[in-house]
Amino acid sequence: MALYDTIIDFELAEIVAELELPLRIVKPLKSLKSGDGLYDFNLQKDNINKQRFVKSAAVNSSVLFKQLAGKPLILFFYSAAWQERGVQYLTQLNSINCEIAKLGVNLLVVSPDEGGQLLEQTIWDNSLYLNFYSDQENILARKFGIYSDEDPAWDKYSGIDVNVPLLSVYMLNADNQIIFDHIDRDLEGPLPSSVILDAVNSEVSLSQKRKSA
Repeated sequence: MALYDTIIDFELAEIVAELELPLRIVKPLKSLKSGDGLYDFNLQKDNINKQRFVKSAAVNSSVLFKQLAGKPLILFFYSAAWQERGVQYLTQLNSINCEIAKLGVNLLVVSPDEGGQLLEQTIWDNSLYLNFYSDQENILARKFGIYSDEDPAWDKYSGIDVNVPLLSVYMLNADNQIIFDHIDRDLEGPLPSSVILDAVNSEVSLSQKRKSA
C-alpha cells in the first residue's frame, strides 16, 4: 500500500510542475508593406562586405557605402537556415543584379548569419556577385517586421530550428519609402525576375519624371 501511495504522490508532483510552467505569449509579426516609410532607416558602413570570394579568388566589392545614399535600394533578407529555398532567391537576384545596377538601383543581401565557410561555399558554388550586409542582431529585420522573438520562424516552418527573418524582398526609393514588398510566407518559391525588374523600371521612370517636372 505504501508503494501505491508513493506513485500517486509522484504523479501529482508532475501535474503541479506542469501547471506552473509560464505560458509563451505569441505576438504575430506586423510586417511593413508598400507605402510604409522607414525614416529612421540607416546602414552601418562596417557591416557591408569589403570583399567576397568567387571561384576561390577575392573580388573587391563593387558597392561603396556612399553609393547607396540617395538611390533606390533592394534588400533581400536571407539566412542559410532556409536552405535550398534561400539559395533559389540568391541565384535569381544574382542573374538580374547587373541589369538592376545599370538602372542605378543597388542590391544588398541582408543576413543574420555569421558568414564564414558556409557562406563562402554558397557564394563559390553559385558564382554569386552579390553584396552582403551583416545584420547579426536582426536590427533591420525587426524594423521591417519580419523578425521577432515573440513569433519565431521555428514555430511556423518545418525544418527550421532557429529563429531567422522571413524570406523577404523589399525595395526602397531614395526617400526610404517602401515601393515594393514580397514576403514568402508560404514558401511558394522566388518571385519571377520580371516582377522585380518591373518594380525597378517603374521607380526609375517615376524618378526621371520628378526630376524633369
